Amino acid sequence: MATRRTKGEGAIYRRDDGLWIGAVDLGWKNGKRVRKVLNGRTRNEVVAKMREVKLAVEQGVTLAPDRLTVEAYLEGWLTKRIPGTISTRTEALYARAVHDYINPTLGKIRLTKLTPTDVAEMLQDLEARGYSASTRRMARATLRRALRMAEQDGLLSRNVAAIAEGPKMNHREGRSLTPEQARMFLLAASEHRLSAAYVLTLSLGLRRGEILGLKWEDIEAAEGTVVLHIRRQLIRDSNGVHLDDLKTKGSRRTLHLSRSMIEMLDQHRAFQEAEELVKGRQWHNDHDLIFTSTIGTPLDPEQFGKTVPKIAIEAGLGHWSIHELRHSCASIMIAMDVPLEVIAEQLGHASIRVTKDVYGHLMPRSRARAAAAMQAALFDENVHSRPQQTDPLATQLATFDADFITPKPVTRGFVGRPGLDPGTLGLKVPCSSR
Repeated sequence: MATRRTKGEGAIYRRDDGLWIGAVDLGWKNGKRVRKVLNGRTRNEVVAKMREVKLAVEQGVTLAPDRLTVEAYLEGWLTKRIPGTISTRTEALYARAVHDYINPTLGKIRLTKLTPTDVAEMLQDLEARGYSASTRRMARATLRRALRMAEQDGLLSRNVAAIAEGPKMNHREGRSLTPEQARMFLLAASEHRLSAAYVLTLSLGLRRGEILGLKWEDIEAAEGTVVLHIRRQLIRDSNGVHLDDLKTKGSRRTLHLSRSMIEMLDQHRAFQEAEELVKGRQWHNDHDLIFTSTIGTPLDPEQFGKTVPKIAIEAGLGHWSIHELRHSCASIMIAMDVPLEVIAEQLGHASIRVTKDVYGHLMPRSRARAAAAMQAALFDENVHSRPQQTDPLATQLATFDADFITPKPVTRGFVGRPGLDPGTLGLKVPCSSR
């Protein structure tokens, strides 16, 4: 005997092949009554699906078409939804994640059928194919962002990528140069045409694109000192090499320049002006960039980064990357007792927590001082005041005194474009592309 239908279940029947069919009334759309047909191996399975659909409709969810696949949805997301909302570089990263990491495993699955288990299997497949934990995390993050938009649009009732457990990241403590090694690197870099760029990279901890995106107008005198404004970056993406403004408030920052850095930049400008005079019409520094190719055009970020290992090897230090120069800057500042919040601001981190997570293991001296302070305050006898501490270099953001490079005397400032010094026409530093 057939089981009696409960109120609100809708039409449920069993086909001749044994499959149970149910239909849910979704109301009127474009003058037509719309119904969603569901199926299952048992009646209870169909009833559960129908209740889930009804609940989604009551919550205002616009159900995705039954045949809409993950691949089709993600392609629409890439081409129609995110362009103009993020940088072109991030857009390229999302496209790569979709095409190379997500679609090969999940692309043919219907969007409404996607489960946390499917996402977990995708991550396992990527691991089996040899992809790192950071790549797997990026693939999951891309899918999570895309499905969040589907959730906002009412196509999904939950974000299964957010529910699925992400890959476990193995924390690796990055290497950093010691102050002695850093001086060895800078000494070797002084023989190169772009020596000032490497000094700024190591002294200020700037990113590769930030260094190459600097303009002469970013340097200015302010209240008796000289500061450098970090406002943009030079990037390479599908549109080629171009300048892109820094998006976040933390990444846009103003840094103080030490005396040695000012002198090196002054010397670099003299060299650049001489190059411009020699090249004549071949010179094309349309953006007035500080660091350019030998004809004034923007440098390729990839090629600029590849020069650092060569200089490190020349200095007898082995292979070091340009990102490790940034890491070394932070490590040396920590060793010089620069406060963590100042380091976070200098590096352009979104928050001090990022800095602490990355560099916290380098702060044993700070923890030792904290223990000593509590010992003095709570347990030592005849304590009348806090123990005297040496004055740390907290107010100096640049820690390198590069006098060993022997810069030329400073004869001009950075306000306005200085005139050519006839003595700079004979370049003493080879204008190579190194």
